[in-house]
Amino acid sequence: MERSPTCEATYQVILDGADRILARYGFRKMSMEDLAKEVRISRRTLYLHFKNKEDVGLSSIERTVSRVHDQLCAIANEDSAVTERLRKILRTRVMARIEATKPFHEGLDQLFEVVRPGYLARRQKMFERESEILAAVIEEGMRGGLFRSGSPLEAAEACLLATNAFLPYGLSVAELGRPDDIERRLHSMIELLIGGLTHP
Repeated sequence: MERSPTCEATYQVILDGADRILARYGFRKMSMEDLAKEVRISRRTLYLHFKNKEDVGLSSIERTVSRVHDQLCAIANEDSAVTERLRKILRTRVMARIEATKPFHEGLDQLFEVVRPGYLARRQKMFERESEILAAVIEEGMRGGLFRSGSPLEAAEACLLATNAFLPYGLSVAELGRPDDIERRLHSMIELLIGGLTHP
């Protein structure tokens, strides 16, 4: 359902407040009352936008992913070499999430523990969107003879599965605290994937 500009602004302010509370206290200690106080609105107004705390957590995750998808679309439409766009898309889908969750990475385990059932139900749609973006770039590489022929969508899904291990929900708090290490290992995986696409 589309929100009015005023409702959308309030919705975003609430999620910004939730992110701040997550950074300070973690998800378990966050309450709807805390959130209402943080953003200086009534609890009634808060419940007009969110059903409960879990809904806030899921919406925070979805907002991060939506912003990442916007970045991926922009990269896919850049006027640069296919392999460079592919590298950039795979790097960005991971590192933009890492960067977005950096302020509250210590509370991510709590967040995913509570919202996991709802998240799993929505995750497939998130990954389908990323597959579409990636498949369009891979298909361009196949048409140009740069990548070996096959199903662009299957190749995209394989790339996503291979890099999923680097996403925040798949890493420990200690690992999330070392983004340079994540990026180094991710780079090696991306080069393997591109090598697999270019060589028969």
